Amino acid sequence: MEHTDKIFHRFLTDPINDLFNKLTNISIIDKNLNIIPDEELVPVIKEINLGFNKLDKLIELIENINKDVSFEGILKFIYSTFSEFIPYNHIGIALLKDEDRILEASYGISDPMLCELPKKLMGLRAEISRTSLENIVKNGTPRIINDLNSYTKNKDANYNKILMEEGIKSSISLPLSVNEKPIGIIFFSNVMRDVYNEEHVDFLKTLSSSIAISLNKNIFIDEMLYSTLLALTKMAETRDEDTADHLDRMTAYAVKITEFLQDDRKYEEEITIQFIKGIERFSAMHDIGKVGVKDGILLKPGRLTKEEFDEMKKHVTYGVEVLKTAESNIAKQKYSMFKMGIEIVECHHEKWDGSGYPNNKSKTDIPLSARIVAVSDVFDALTSKRPYKDAYGFEESFEYVIEGSGRHFDPVIIETLKKHRNEFYELYNSFQKNKPSD
Repeated sequence: MEHTDKIFHRFLTDPINDLFNKLTNISIIDKNLNIIPDEELVPVIKEINLGFNKLDKLIELIENINKDVSFEGILKFIYSTFSEFIPYNHIGIALLKDEDRILEASYGISDPMLCELPKKLMGLRAEISRTSLENIVKNGTPRIINDLNSYTKNKDANYNKILMEEGIKSSISLPLSVNEKPIGIIFFSNVMRDVYNEEHVDFLKTLSSSIAISLNKNIFIDEMLYSTLLALTKMAETRDEDTADHLDRMTAYAVKITEFLQDDRKYEEEITIQFIKGIERFSAMHDIGKVGVKDGILLKPGRLTKEEFDEMKKHVTYGVEVLKTAESNIAKQKYSMFKMGIEIVECHHEKWDGSGYPNNKSKTDIPLSARIVAVSDVFDALTSKRPYKDAYGFEESFEYVIEGSGRHFDPVIIETLKKHRNEFYELYNSFQKNKPSD
């Protein structure tokens, strides 16, 4: 309510009081004062109307935040609504990470002519102490740049190059904070020079505080749900001491394979920075459903019977149910979080030739995320000790995966893995060095 009162005073009460005082002053001076011409009143009326319009839109924004509209929905509303008050072609948000040392491009929305800009910026990270953005975060000081070309001379930051390549010529940057704690920066950018002024900053200060509230709420929900489910995943894993580091290893393998695939024309458009972040986040949840499998089956030190294997396969169904329940709950906030996680859980045991389970999917009917995780999961299982086997070496395990091309695994993924064999071995070897001695 306090936030709404501030908006009310800034954009309605204060301007009207100011106007009233001026009119009062007019009444006490010379009675023969000429009446103000209509052409001079028009700008005043326009300014009052603009103030009412701003107030109306800000109240609508607050109502959307209170209605639990997703942050993506809030950002779209802002982008489509406030351009009549502020000139922009792109809005970007970078969040503080790693104990506030790193800024990471986390959200973006642009005009159609700049549709590639959010994709190119998303996920870029910069050490804040090595950028000109530190003052914005530490001191809460907004910044106007009306000629990006001049400003970025002798500055070789990657994000500056991307902005320039896409035609951005000016920007306003404002801190995002909740309860005086910085959480990031919001950028409003334009393809024209010399478009921003202090009046824009004054209005955006109010807008940015509303954005920070919405963003912080979504971050909290996101992290709370993710942490809970990851804890459930680790609970399933730690029942088997021999697989204690499996999640970390297979996630690292999956991320590395995904990075390799970025260079392949077939998948270069699909594998964005956001896709890689999804792989990093949700690969570990591939076997979350094993929390529902009995110890007698999960830890059996030998081959499973057909009945036992049928029971083991149900871990996929259990896992999908867990994530779909989480997704349905978060969907009430008009928000989607677990789409890739559900794909991975449901399809990481499917095979390229259609002989996998649970749905006998084949080829590209299997989501790319699950095809990647399938390779990393099998490779780590081969190179790890299990109740029923010792660990295989790199060469034997790698060849097994290669031989599965076109049957178990996506041939494009396997060809890419073959090209990067040495890099993949280095990652494997880093885990061997860190293994505790028997």
